[in-house]
Amino acid sequence: MKKLLIPLLLLTGLTASARTFVARADLGYLLDAEEAYSTASVGWQLKAGDTSAQFLEAEIGYAKTKQAGGSANLVPLTLNYRLEAATRGNFGYYVGAGAGSARTRVQGVGIGGPVRLSDSSFAAQGFAGVTYRVSPAATLSLGAKYLWIDDVKLAGTNFKVGDDVALSAGLSFRF
Repeated sequence: MKKLLIPLLLLTGLTASARTFVARADLGYLLDAEEAYSTASVGWQLKAGDTSAQFLEAEIGYAKTKQAGGSANLVPLTLNYRLEAATRGNFGYYVGAGAGSARTRVQGVGIGGPVRLSDSSFAAQGFAGVTYRVSPAATLSLGAKYLWIDDVKLAGTNFKVGDDVALSAGLSFRF
């Protein structure tokens, strides 16, 4: 948690002069893990031009998988930079990248009873997609996200979390 305090304070300082607040939610599917993946983010517009806008966002994701009587949760928390641009009419596109931390939690049953293990590791992502502006405040999006998470250490053993690609649909609101 200490590792996240400095980026969150930096985010607060950078957004003091921001003009627009954005809230976003995405529902998606991890292709390799074959699991649902949802994200929520809040952000601030840093700069806007006639056809583009730049955003700084704090994003939290969630995925859960169940296998062999156990379950694993993955919760990445990243600080993202997003560039949105308009193309023609209400259509546009976005690209961005982010980095932060991911919490991996595993629960199951062992010989001695319930087993609960967790660890945090570095996470990074890149994303892109298309947008459709429904109104001046609401935007729909379809996109793809590449998510990479470093190895975690559970019960003294290193486990590879690895990478995955998520396809998602989302909705954002500007305030």
